[in-house]
Amino acid sequence: MRLAPLALLLALALVALAPPAQAQGFQVRPLFVDGEVPPGARVTIPVEITPTSQIEGRTIEVEVVELAQNDTGGFRALPFEPGNALPRSAAPWIEVPSEVTLEARETELIEVEMAVPFAARGSYAAALLLSAPPPDDTEGLRLTLRVLVPIVVGTKGRPARQDVRLSNAGLRYRMAEDAAEDGVPETTLAETLIENAGGTFSTVEGALWVDVKDESGDWRQVRRVEIPRRRILPETAITLPVDLGRLLPGGDYRLRGELYVDGRRTQPLRREIAFEGHPEVQALVTDIDLGVAPSVFEYTYQAGATRSGRIAVNNPAIDPVEVTVGVDIPAGMAGRASATVRDTDLSAADWIEVRPARFTLRPGQTRNLRLLARFPDEAPAQRNYYAALELTAHYRDGQRAGTATGLVEVTRPEGEDTPAVALEPPRLASTGDAGQYALGLRATNTGDVLLRPEVEYRVLDASGASIAEGALTAEDDAPLMPLGARRFGGTLDAAALPEGDLTLLTLLTSGGAEIGEVVQRLAKDAEGRLTLQTTR
Repeated sequence: MRLAPLALLLALALVALAPPAQAQGFQVRPLFVDGEVPPGARVTIPVEITPTSQIEGRTIEVEVVELAQNDTGGFRALPFEPGNALPRSAAPWIEVPSEVTLEARETELIEVEMAVPFAARGSYAAALLLSAPPPDDTEGLRLTLRVLVPIVVGTKGRPARQDVRLSNAGLRYRMAEDAAEDGVPETTLAETLIENAGGTFSTVEGALWVDVKDESGDWRQVRRVEIPRRRILPETAITLPVDLGRLLPGGDYRLRGELYVDGRRTQPLRREIAFEGHPEVQALVTDIDLGVAPSVFEYTYQAGATRSGRIAVNNPAIDPVEVTVGVDIPAGMAGRASATVRDTDLSAADWIEVRPARFTLRPGQTRNLRLLARFPDEAPAQRNYYAALELTAHYRDGQRAGTATGLVEVTRPEGEDTPAVALEPPRLASTGDAGQYALGLRATNTGDVLLRPEVEYRVLDASGASIAEGALTAEDDAPLMPLGARRFGGTLDAAALPEGDLTLLTLLTSGGAEIGEVVQRLAKDAEGRLTLQTTR
């Protein structure tokens, strides 16, 4: 059976040799394989290799390797030793040719055969390592090119256990590379330890708050930073360093962390530490919440016209701050594309100018900024266009004070919005608590207008009556931009469900209107275990 059950994440790698190596290279597609297969299935994964220059007889060596992660979550290859595989390794299941010869302007297809054991449950990982040694007659610098193609498969049927947590956090200084041993550190890093003790290949993201104890013994927030989004393999631990953007004096600090795993909020972390700090840093500066109003500024598109508007920015702090304003493609859209639309097709960033773009805000001051929109004579034929206003504040000593974001929406007067969403079928995972299952899905905005998504699930009995329902939430509650994707998660209580065949209905709405749904067959066996199968 071919890889129809797997949702391939297709990407293109362009690899070129350095000039001394004749600038010859190859493309690989896909760069990542991720999906679900039934236990006991045999699947074929096609991998395409295409030379990027006219080269004949180039041999690409193909090796099955273990897939692991480094301390900060990046993928790395480890040698595969038959009989001594890593936990949750898919390497023993894979058969692949040891080499392939490339001909000029021809794409070669490698068929990766994978035999999944009947006993497999949860996610397993391996990788292909493709190596291109230099030709024997190469002169000068001789380089061997290597491309790693991760393969991560999950099994359908009985859910695996989801056990991913933020288990620890701490503070440390980062020194500049050229700093003297007794020099002032460059910045403070908060390090977050994330451990996956379960069987799922999960997406994690969240936030960390750093508080300081003041002279009265009360806690005061110093900084809030995002825990960057990563995917973590089963039975793996990673440490993510997050830059606080400032130096801290010595004192008692409290770290508060919240981690979302596949969209589901997990047990928060609380930890109090004594941080030595640096003797040259005496003053403590804290985050401020810059106010921006309105949060979304709307224009009507008119070819060749110039339009003006105003937004207000407020400094609620007791210290003056220097504020800079930039205009860019909104983060939820940036770098994304569909089969027909790119982020730049939906961008209004080049049309918007903010005056002034740099200014000082006194304590408690509100300042009006002028927005100038210069619409081009011709723009991509889209209904809506978007730009992000990115405000960054610094104290006068250069330390970061905070950030804020505004949004500009430009709409053509003709036509109507077309809201649409692609929903990946929700997945179940056991949480380890009796009867409790993690339920998560990924939603992609495939329409032409931003969404304010709300997701809920309903369990229906044989008559279609709802017998259980709940909400799936996300770490981010900002609008979901066109082309943007977001994960939602929650918990389903199996103990409240009757035994037998049921239906799981998952709905996404925006502004009260239903945008998308997924219907799945849900079954509960005599032992209280749930299984999930997509029907449409």
